[in-house]
Amino acid sequence: MIALFPASSTLETGRIVVSMLKIYFRYLFLRLLIPFAICLAAGTMICVMADLYGNINNFLDGKASVGLILWFYTLQVPIMLVQMLPAVMLFSALWTLLGLNRRSELVAFQSGGMSPMLLFSPFFLFAAVWVLIYAYDLSGPAAQAQVTKERILQEIKGHGDRNNTFHSLPYVDNINHRIWFFQTLDVASGKAKDVEILVRDTDGKDLKKYFAHEAHWNGKVWKLSGVRIITYGPTDTSVKDFEQIDTDITTPPRQLSLIVSEPPQLTVPQLSQYINTSTSTPEHLASYRTEWWYRVLHPLSLVVLLLFALLNGMHTDRRGAATGVAWTIAVLVLYTFSTATLMPFGQHNRMPPFVAAIATEVIFGAIGLHLLALKYGWYWQMRNWGKSPKSRKA
Repeated sequence: MIALFPASSTLETGRIVVSMLKIYFRYLFLRLLIPFAICLAAGTMICVMADLYGNINNFLDGKASVGLILWFYTLQVPIMLVQMLPAVMLFSALWTLLGLNRRSELVAFQSGGMSPMLLFSPFFLFAAVWVLIYAYDLSGPAAQAQVTKERILQEIKGHGDRNNTFHSLPYVDNINHRIWFFQTLDVASGKAKDVEILVRDTDGKDLKKYFAHEAHWNGKVWKLSGVRIITYGPTDTSVKDFEQIDTDITTPPRQLSLIVSEPPQLTVPQLSQYINTSTSTPEHLASYRTEWWYRVLHPLSLVVLLLFALLNGMHTDRRGAATGVAWTIAVLVLYTFSTATLMPFGQHNRMPPFVAAIATEVIFGAIGLHLLALKYGWYWQMRNWGKSPKSRKA
């Protein structure tokens, strides 16, 4: 059989196609990056002005310097990303598509035989990159920024020690089978007063109990001063007093303070640690489990909202474009309302935490995919792909 095209010609055609796709991806990335940067900057300014309006009296009363205020808001960038990144992705993608349509570029791409899926692929790839960034931000930096924000505000108000000192603090460590009680614990300095530590075996039987007037964390282990140790033996109990001892207990102060931390103040590893070691009731742990699932699943919101930008940004006429913008704003409002409504059900143990965290993504994701499939005939394409070769020819 004689080949219709030489192998070299086919190879050269493939190279040309790959080169054109690279140019297309690079062009779309740059077109999307500029609106994204503008929306990100605008969203940051709005967040700063809203927060400044609420804290201006605290800054003035505490005589905070301009440098401290600028540093305060620089540290809040991870929190601002959490608040505005889904909306920024939605409106920057919509802005890009409407700009391409205004110059009939999308029509030209489609006239050249480019399918909608290939046309949208740079948007999905761009969203995937930011999903990873968003997931990292939610896993730790945003929670740490929240704690830093509260600490700096307390320092400006003159109450800098309140966030670091805890009183009458109990802590149950199920992994190491210990129960702690601190009359006073200063997390910042690693010092505590009037400490009790009960050590148990895997069956819950008491083995040893420490009483200490003072305790100090040296970065590796706890050092106790003014100590009485009660050892529970199989037949008798022994009591020994020490002026000072170094223990083998390596639980850091920050971990001990998790029990009094609110879920938004904890990183994902801290949430996991608290959920796995806490003996609290399911009602109390529900808010921590819901927060954990929210941090893990909420980055998907960037892709979910992108679907509606792709759906509403393909209008070529001005009236259709205005309608698309209005529908996009309505979708964002409904999405935010749905998340704000369902999350409390999980936090108060009225709904499984996983369901409360993922329900909004599933509902809006399914609606967006369905509408896109109807608009671009993907259902018919999948139906045609499912047919046998003979039925296709017929």
